[in-house]
Amino acid sequence: MGSLMDKPLTAPHGNAVPSQDAEDPPGVDDRRRRHGVHADTCGRIRDMIVHGDLASGERINEMELCEVLGVSRTPIREALKVLAAEGLVELLPNRGSRVTTPSTDEIVNLFAVIAALERLAVETVTLQASVPALAALRALHNEMLQRYAEQDRDRYFELNHRIHETIIAMADNPQLTRTHADLMTRARRPRFVAITTDGRWDESVKEHELVMSAMELRDARFAGEIVFRHVLKTGTAYIQSLASAAQR
Repeated sequence: MGSLMDKPLTAPHGNAVPSQDAEDPPGVDDRRRRHGVHADTCGRIRDMIVHGDLASGERINEMELCEVLGVSRTPIREALKVLAAEGLVELLPNRGSRVTTPSTDEIVNLFAVIAALERLAVETVTLQASVPALAALRALHNEMLQRYAEQDRDRYFELNHRIHETIIAMADNPQLTRTHADLMTRARRPRFVAITTDGRWDESVKEHELVMSAMELRDARFAGEIVFRHVLKTGTAYIQSLASAAQR
């Protein structure tokens, strides 16, 4: 792999640090700033993994990350602990860390569970969502189609991810939301690789249109079946992309 210094960085993922309240006790502002730096560092490393700036299986050079991100080793190490808990990074005892390489079975099982959860959410939303709520979802879908027409892969992926998250939120099931969020964190890199490959990208767009149309027609069974197959195909596309890369 080339040096991180040679790779373009994706936009920061963290939230802005809130300003100190007049009545905050001493030290609160410093703690907020540290939390903001840690969250921002974690988000930026996560984005680097998702977009391939840090490749699957690659050893993580902490000092190089410090230079690239402009932070000390403390927020880097704290971020790596969080990313390890998310399944994106593997901590190696006394040997640093590396980007996780999930097995084929892990990918198959991961996407099978996500597919089942999203089918439940889509069926629920199709039957219960208000007309304005579906219209807002359609607007987000249309914006995603525009990014597809522009061949803007990064922005397309962001909107695609938002659509999946929005449907889950619309199902109004906190347990479903928590479980899905955890799994999607682990699936984010495979989804980016799979969805934005040329053949799968075109196919994925058509599937999204089918799901959106079925939801608007209140055909819960068809919408659920399409989204279930859609998610499974994304997992399969990722596995195929790894196999192709290994053959080169």
